[in-house]
Amino acid sequence: TTWDTEGQITISVKAQGLEETAVLDLISPPSGPPLLSGVGDICGFRHNSLTTPTTMMGSPTFVSTTSLDYAELSPTFIVRVGNANAGTNRSGFSFDGGTSWFQGSTEPGGVTGGGTVAAAANASRVVWSPAGAQVNFSTNNGSSWTQSAGIPSGARVGSDRVNPMKFYGFANGTFYVSVNGGANFTAAAPGLPPNSKFKAVPGREGDIWLAGAEGGLWRSTNSGASFTRVTSVEEANTIGFGMAAPGQSYMALYSSAQVNGVRGIFRSTDTGATWVRINDDQHQYGSTDAAITGDPRVFGRVYISTNGRGVIYGEPSGVSNPDFSISPNPSSVTVNRGASGTSTITITRTGGFTGSVALSASGLPSGVTA
Repeated sequence: TTWDTEGQITISVKAQGLEETAVLDLISPPSGPPLLSGVGDICGFRHNSLTTPTTMMGSPTFVSTTSLDYAELSPTFIVRVGNANAGTNRSGFSFDGGTSWFQGSTEPGGVTGGGTVAAAANASRVVWSPAGAQVNFSTNNGSSWTQSAGIPSGARVGSDRVNPMKFYGFANGTFYVSVNGGANFTAAAPGLPPNSKFKAVPGREGDIWLAGAEGGLWRSTNSGASFTRVTSVEEANTIGFGMAAPGQSYMALYSSAQVNGVRGIFRSTDTGATWVRINDDQHQYGSTDAAITGDPRVFGRVYISTNGRGVIYGEPSGVSNPDFSISPNPSSVTVNRGASGTSTITITRTGGFTGSVALSASGLPSGVTA
């Protein structure tokens, strides 16, 4: 107010129809676009690039996309669900990484909103927990739906990232497991924090992390039969995974959390034993409790949902992580590295389909080994 010493200036907001961009879900598949986002009021986006204008998801166009998932072993298959206007079914499917979409031709009775959705690891089916209806599964991309048994309506659902017949659910502090493709669920672990989100780790069957908000962070290595609290984390609103750190075999963990009394965005490269805050007091956001994911192709790259600032992404300072695109042919794989040039990895197969594979590499940047 110091510049208005005479009290002659009136300040008011003149923007009309402008509101915050609230991000509801994020996925970063291991191939295809680096990111897809589910967004409130404007459906969501396929982010072909992180630095140039992106592509809004096409038909079906939801008012808000509330949940997305990809098939871990067939990542060009993507399913999304959301809130929609009358006449639009609330599920959408893509077989080309989100470039084109088609609407599920039916939906379960009583659906009032998107809820959450999970894709089988091999794209063979999806499990959907819509708002206003029971949990259902479909083996024909939304042409028909069958009600799941043993799990309450409104449960959050997810898929195992290895076993295509294994799905998970969570409701009212209880974790549920299905081993027959979502047809039947069984209550496995009660007594967990009631307002929890969970994700299963790619490449590790039955490895699940559960963010319990004020109840902290929990992990299961036996498909949800039991959970152990991660004592290094006091509170955790989200959990996500990204490419493992150099020298590590386990994916990096990311969370909007409280560690040692400090709220922030954290990363762990040692299976949750220790955590590093990757934002600072000058980079904070009003709400980061909806979704978070690392990038499975680039170590340290993380995508954060906000309620008002859209998607925030970051990378470790001083680290150059160019986008990768891979173009295969029968004898080689070319890895394009933008301004850094082209590296060619030649693959030679010996001994037939079950034999060994010999690798040779040329043109790699300094400090990078094959």
